[in-house]
Amino acid sequence: MTQDPAAILAQLDQIRAGAEQRGRAAQRATQRMQAIRVEAYSPRREVRVVLGASGLVEDVEYSHAAPTSSPLALARAFQRAHDDAIEKWSEAMDAINDEEFAGDPVLHSAMRTAAHESLPPRLSEPPE
Repeated sequence: MTQDPAAILAQLDQIRAGAEQRGRAAQRATQRMQAIRVEAYSPRREVRVVLGASGLVEDVEYSHAAPTSSPLALARAFQRAHDDAIEKWSEAMDAINDEEFAGDPVLHSAMRTAAHESLPPRLSEPPE
């Protein structure tokens, strides 16, 4: 059973077009992910945490009232601001993934898993 050469070429063109489309989506996603920068404050705003594209802390600022807080209270404020920033980072990554890879379930799932694996265990569960 031989296939028509024109049909084979048409299939190859479809495969090539799909690969080019996935490549463009991956480039867009990468550019958008590299531009992510999120910030979050502790509930009383004594700590501000900024995360960069990698999800790591880029900046921490303490309010003028921070020195009057106990070390334990300040540590908890930092942790809360950091956790909130990580959640915002995760939401931003998920939004990019949803927008860029909605038509490719395998790539969508792989990207989502990769982003969530980098989170601390208490925050790594993707939202339902």
